[in-house]
Amino acid sequence: LYNLVENAIKYNRENGSVTVSAIREKNEVVLTVSDTGNGIDEAFREQIFEPFFRVDKSRSRELGGVGLGLAMVREVVRVHDGTIEVYTNKHSGTTFEVKIGIGADFEKAV
Repeated sequence: LYNLVENAIKYNRENGSVTVSAIREKNEVVLTVSDTGNGIDEAFREQIFEPFFRVDKSRSRELGGVGLGLAMVREVVRVHDGTIEVYTNKHSGTTFEVKIGIGADFEKAV
């Protein structure tokens, strides 16, 4: 979640907003992180999860990082048998949606 929020802040436009939500839908938790930035070009939607991939390499020094954040997020989600989706629009920003199943152990704890 930290990496998604950090990216939403980092790549947002000035005075933009970031929204984080978590809801329970049946047997899974749905986490969303949305920003009001410039969105991600459709051509890069799948590549952004690859290690060391940067959409805008020219801003690497300015923004920091090496392009591992989203790759790590995808791997953590995968290890938990979850899914991650990205919805993006050049005019209204980007939303990352993570779905992770809730197991029997969670039900016992609640």
